Amino acid sequence: MIRQHTASCLQQFAQCTVTAITYRTSAMHRPLLALLAAAWLSPTWAAAPIPEWREGDGYLVGVAVQYQGQTYKALQSHTAHKGTNWNPAGTPALWQLQRDPVQRCAPWQEGAAYQVGDKVRYEGGYYRAQQAHTAYQGTGWFPPKVPALWQPITQCDAVTPVPPGNGETINGIKVPPDPGAEGRRTLAGIDSDNDGVRDDVQRFLAKEVGQHPARFRYAMEMARITQQEILAASENNKEKVRSLFSQWIVAHDCYFRTYKDSVELYSWRLNFSKKLTALHSNTPERIAANNKADELASGKLYRSPIKANCD
Repeated sequence: MIRQHTASCLQQFAQCTVTAITYRTSAMHRPLLALLAAAWLSPTWAAAPIPEWREGDGYLVGVAVQYQGQTYKALQSHTAHKGTNWNPAGTPALWQLQRDPVQRCAPWQEGAAYQVGDKVRYEGGYYRAQQAHTAYQGTGWFPPKVPALWQPITQCDAVTPVPPGNGETINGIKVPPDPGAEGRRTLAGIDSDNDGVRDDVQRFLAKEVGQHPARFRYAMEMARITQQEILAASENNKEKVRSLFSQWIVAHDCYFRTYKDSVELYSWRLNFSKKLTALHSNTPERIAANNKADELASGKLYRSPIKANCD
């Protein structure tokens, strides 16, 4: 299914209003939104503080915030639209109170000494030290360049493991087995590791964007939401489809911020989107459900967040 979007934005991080008009394409193929993405955040040299919750912001699933002196973790991607009062203390469906300290990755720093197991973030990706070492200046031991020293991870937690013998590794990510023709027999397909993403889609994403941990994480969240949209559309659940599309916007914003600007790898990204569209709509039943999702989502204004909290 294709959705054509019209959008107006004052500037990066400003409030944007997006109208979804249905044509035919996959729920993952929302190309114009890509042009609303990408903003660089200035690097800091200390672990990022947990931000205060703010009305109007968007929150990716797993993001931690402070609210009234307590720490909460987002249970699903969403935008805290003004007037809804979806604060962490009052919306347990969206937020979970954290009793234990929330682990944050500090940024990688040239010249710093690292021990085995130390976790860092670098240019939107996350890594765990595999050897004790010092990142001496001039060595160029940037995490993505030296896999002998750094293992890609998703944020501060490892990628969901697959039971031994039941998968393989693609770009350092453990993935489920290829479901083959069996994976196309039903609308839901096969999700053997129960992470909400079809096994064939997960393998595709690991191959295409798995070398960039943050990009893979956000793409997986978009795919998880898309799969829920497809299933909700098959049940003709308009409200759920619309709610899921709002969640998708946040994950989409986070995904495109991993690119330096709106035109970086544009041709590759367009081709990637086409292939992913085909994968989400690779049976007549899935095509019909995708088209139904577009129909149910149409006719509503969707507001992108003032700021997307991705980390």
